[in-house]
Amino acid sequence: MTNLNLSRPRQVPCKGLIFDLDGTLLDTLRCIGTAFNTALKRLGYPTHPISEFRNFIGDGVFKCAERALPEDARRAPIIEELVAQERQIYDETWADEIAVYPGIASVLAELTHRDIPTAVLTNKDQEAAESCLQHCFPEHAFQGIIGFNGRFPHKPDPSGGQLLIESLGLPPHQLAMIGDTPVDIETARACSLIAVGVSWGFRDRDVLLAAECDHLIDDPKALLQLID
Repeated sequence: MTNLNLSRPRQVPCKGLIFDLDGTLLDTLRCIGTAFNTALKRLGYPTHPISEFRNFIGDGVFKCAERALPEDARRAPIIEELVAQERQIYDETWADEIAVYPGIASVLAELTHRDIPTAVLTNKDQEAAESCLQHCFPEHAFQGIIGFNGRFPHKPDPSGGQLLIESLGLPPHQLAMIGDTPVDIETARACSLIAVGVSWGFRDRDVLLAAECDHLIDDPKALLQLID
C-alpha cells in the first residue's frame, strides 16, 4: 500500500519528520536478538527464537532484558548484568547483522532534496543510535538524534520529543512522529505530533491501528505523501 491509511484526519502536509530507529529506519532484529541470546547463554539462561524479540524490543534495553529473562530471574542485579553483557556483544557484532529497510535510503535522499528536516527519537542507547545511523546513512544529516542517555526518560515520555521539536523550529502540528510500536504513537500524542505507524517493523498492523495512529503505511514511499 502506498496511500496513506487515514485512521483519523490530521493536517498534512508535514514540514518535518521525527523517526523512531529500531523497526522503522533500521532492521535491527537479528543484531539485537543475537546479542541478547549470546548474553543469555553466557549467564546460563534459555535463549529465544530471533523472531520472538519483535515483542521484546521497543521500550529500551533494560525492558528488553527483563522480557528476555525467565520470570523468576527478573531481578535488578540479573537484569543489569544481562544488559552489560548484551551491550558488549552488541558493540562487537551489530555492524554484521544490521540492515536498512528497503526504500528508506531513497526516501531520506528525497527528503533532503526537498529540504524537509528529519530527526530521530529512539529508546536505543544514545551512542549506539548515533553509531548505527552514521554507519547506515553516512550521507544523511539528521537535525537531531535523541536516544537514551540518562537525561530523559524513555519514550513515551515527551521530554526528548519536545527538545527535538524546539531544535527543528516547527510547530508540533506540522511534524510527524513515525514509528512501528504503540510507544511511538503514544509519544506522538504526548508531544501533539501527527502519529504515523509503519507496518514493516516489529509490531503488526492491528496493534498499530488499535493504538489509534493517524496514518498507517506499508511502504516507505508513502512517507512522501505526508509532505506533498
